[in-house]
Amino acid sequence: MKKKILSISLSAALALSCTAAVMAEDNTPAVYVNGSEIYFEDQSPVILGEGTTLVPARGVFEAMGATVEWDGDKRLVEVTSSDNMTIIRLTIDDSTMRTYDMSGMMSTLLMGQDFTAPETEITLDVAPQIINDRTMIPLRAISEALNANVAWDGDTYTIDISTGAEVADGAPALSLSADTLTAAEGETVTLYIDAANIPEGTFVSGVTATVKYDADKFEYVEAVLMNGDTSIDGALGVANAEFADDYVKAVFVTIDSDVAATTDGHVMKLTFKSLTGEEGSFSLSNGYHSRLGYNTSLLVNGIEEAGSATFEGDDLAVDTTEVVINSADAVDTTDDTDTDAVADDTAADTDTEDEDTAVTDTDTEDTDAEDTTADEDTDEETEDEETEETESEDDTTDTDTEEETDESAE
Repeated sequence: MKKKILSISLSAALALSCTAAVMAEDNTPAVYVNGSEIYFEDQSPVILGEGTTLVPARGVFEAMGATVEWDGDKRLVEVTSSDNMTIIRLTIDDSTMRTYDMSGMMSTLLMGQDFTAPETEITLDVAPQIINDRTMIPLRAISEALNANVAWDGDTYTIDISTGAEVADGAPALSLSADTLTAAEGETVTLYIDAANIPEGTFVSGVTATVKYDADKFEYVEAVLMNGDTSIDGALGVANAEFADDYVKAVFVTIDSDVAATTDGHVMKLTFKSLTGEEGSFSLSNGYHSRLGYNTSLLVNGIEEAGSATFEGDDLAVDTTEVVINSADAVDTTDDTDTDAVADDTAADTDTEDEDTAVTDTDTEDTDAEDTTADEDTDEETEDEETEETESEDDTTDTDTEEETDESAE
């Protein structure tokens, strides 16, 4: 009965986790926190006044590890830093932001004294306000109050926020791979979500994967939870091919440790069909949805001991490297080029053989010439011997013989 109740709860969670996201329009800035793009559900950031960016209260700051609370009666937003050392309070239509330093609270209370947090007031260029029923608060002022660095790129209309947090070495990791790197029109391509550094003594009980792809060239078909090369029967899952433009989000879970993955390897499989036969790319998203949280995450449960852990954000290394699927026609063209190259090499070899033959013939002719010269020298020696034997010949004959010998030598 517990498994059934758990299954119903998981089904509801899966349905909610694949709600569509609204992408920012071209005239709104893109926001990144520690390299993760922020996806806003229904209200994008706006730039007001002399360049002040207002963002929805939830999303950006939660991706920084902060907690965001809303008091509708007081129209008050309270942001608490991830280490609970800073509290920020903003009131709608009030240009004064108040920050409170909580770092000395514990030591003061341990000493038996009352604690009053030091307060700092900051005047904002643009006050928080309600836009399209969403609470919008200033991005830079709050981010810097949380000790983060904010960088604006006017050329790309991009805001980069860095908290200094990094994924630790040896942390669980997810990456993308493919069973083939070529596809013709109508052929399918299988992409795998590969897990590494799965904690010892645990099994993979859930995978959330958001994949960016060329939706005009490929069509999403299905997704399956995997244990290596084996599909996991009975796993609960859902996928939303319209999570955002050119994005598909798949969420799958299992409670059966006997069939779940416990070692590094494939943990999810996604199948796509080529619509045009053209080159297309796929990549794993490490973005953050303003309501649903991280686009990609890994859930593990203990095999022997109870308990679970979710790895996401700074706790999970997400490889966003693109996997490019080439056109099969392009590969065929490459093969033809290689054939031409082989033909050229063959022709070159033939020319070389002809040159070698010519050189051999020349060497033969030179050898024949040397043999002829040797024969002439032998004849001259014979004549000289005959001349010595014929001592009765006169001086005129000797002279003629010497002249003939000289001419032969030349």
